[in-house]
Amino acid sequence: MQKVLSPLLFTIVLVLSVFAQEVDLVKMRTEQGILKIEADLSWHTLRVRGKPWQFGLNCTISETELLQLIEKLVTEKDSLLKAQTFSSFMLGRVVEFPWLEEFLMGQAAQSPEWQAERGRLTKRQVHINEWVAKVLFKHPIWQKVRQMLRKSGYDVSKISVEKVLVNDVAKIGLESVKDLTGKLPFDAQVSLILKKN
Repeated sequence: MQKVLSPLLFTIVLVLSVFAQEVDLVKMRTEQGILKIEADLSWHTLRVRGKPWQFGLNCTISETELLQLIEKLVTEKDSLLKAQTFSSFMLGRVVEFPWLEEFLMGQAAQSPEWQAERGRLTKRQVHINEWVAKVLFKHPIWQKVRQMLRKSGYDVSKISVEKVLVNDVAKIGLESVKDLTGKLPFDAQVSLILKKN
C-alpha cells in the first residue's frame, strides 16, 4: 500500500507545483467573455487568454481590448513585471484577433512575395513562419504595445510565429476579406519576444 501511495503522492505534488507557478495577473470582462493575462513564473512567460461566456463559442479580442488589457497589466502589476524577467508574451492564435487576421491576409494578398494562386511564398528559401512574423510585426498596434510595456521596463524585440495555416479565402468565412482571392495565410501561433531594459 505504501509503495502505491508514494508515487501517487509524488505525482500529486508535482502537478500542484506546476500549477502553482501559473498566476492570473489581470482580468477584464467583455461582451464575449473574460479576457485575462496570466504568468507562468517557472517559464517566465506571459499569456493572453479568452474564456467565452458560453461553452463552444469563441472569445475574440479586439485591438481596443488588447490595449486595455495590457494597460491594466502595466498599471496594476508593475512591481511584479519589474521583479521578474519575462521572455515572451504569448498571444495565441491569430484567428482570436480578427483585426490581425484581416491584416495578415491583406498584406499577403498585396505582397509580390506571396503567390495567392498557389498558397505559398515565391522564394522557397524563405520560411513561412519568418515571413508571417515579419508581416505581423508591421501592424501599428505593436508600437502602442511597446510604449505601454516600456513603462514596466520591457520592449518587444520581435514576433515569433509557429504553425502558419493557409487556406482559400472563400473557405475562411471572414466577412471583412471577402474581396480577396486565392490561398492566403490566415492563422498561426503568435508570441511577442520580450527584452527587459
